[in-house]
Amino acid sequence: MQELQAKVTQAQVEIIDREKFEQGIADVVAKYENYTVTAATIKDDKQVLADLRKLKKQISDERIKIKRELSQSADEFDKYIKDTSEPMDKVIDKIATDVKAFEEHQKAVRLDTVKSYLANKAAEYMLDPRLFDEKALEYIKASDFMADGVTLKKVTMKSLEDMVTFEFQKQQEFEKAKATISGQCAEYGMTDQPYIRMLRDLTVLEVLEQIKSDYTFEKQKQEIERARQEREQQLAAQQAKEQEQAQKSTETPQIDPETGEILEGGELSQNNQNALRGAENAPKLYTQKMTLEVYFEDTADKDRFKAGLSQLGFEHKQNYQVSGYQRIEPLTQSELNGQCGW
Repeated sequence: MQELQAKVTQAQVEIIDREKFEQGIADVVAKYENYTVTAATIKDDKQVLADLRKLKKQISDERIKIKRELSQSADEFDKYIKDTSEPMDKVIDKIATDVKAFEEHQKAVRLDTVKSYLANKAAEYMLDPRLFDEKALEYIKASDFMADGVTLKKVTMKSLEDMVTFEFQKQQEFEKAKATISGQCAEYGMTDQPYIRMLRDLTVLEVLEQIKSDYTFEKQKQEIERARQEREQQLAAQQAKEQEQAQKSTETPQIDPETGEILEGGELSQNNQNALRGAENAPKLYTQKMTLEVYFEDTADKDRFKAGLSQLGFEHKQNYQVSGYQRIEPLTQSELNGQCGW
């Protein structure tokens, strides 16, 4: 094919009487640069403005005319080249489209090859091959295949096999972790599903610590509630007994008509009331004591513990005291276990 060759002749513009044109501009500027518009001369002022604009337009029209003439040959050349090369552009576009379609087809073939290999390996470990669909896209470059474009290189097959093996090991570890968590929850009588979901963000040891913490907290709540119910039952029983005794005390005593003595029912009632008053007035006796060391996360945790003791009937400086309360350096659960020998 003959290459494009062209001869360019530089166009030239010659301004006739350049000095005279420049002088004319200078004269106009000198005449009007200090021009003053007044109310008395406004009509003439408008005419001066119109004349100056007319002169400016004449100069601009001539500039545009000359520029158009200079660019005409360039526009004609540009149109000629575009019209002449258009058939070749169509050929290029068609071949480019075919090349792109071929490359897309090759990618699809390579992707099928990779997915097929992964599916076979996944079947060996009884894994769902769809787990690897996204990763498969990373192995469809031409450099991952032999020269024929469809046969996997050994290094590529090794990478794919390692991927499947790693996923299998990960799932095995996950199943072991699930079994451990389910066993711990079953021992504590707790639902395991919320804790199994935690495995997405926490290690199995962290989840087990959370289970233990939740179980302990729940047991504390149950103990507090049980103590509260017992106190309410005791109070209700005491109130019923007092009401019964008060009712008996208001009844007319039965008197033996022969001896004039109060019958046994009245005596017993009186004796019971005296015994009750004696029990109420007797001082409380303490027969056991225990030293307890407790670790709190923060002040709110301490106050919750104190409130729990109060609900169980233990009041500070009445039947228990606190000694050695102090702030300590923060400890993790594992550090506390090691410090206390748990």
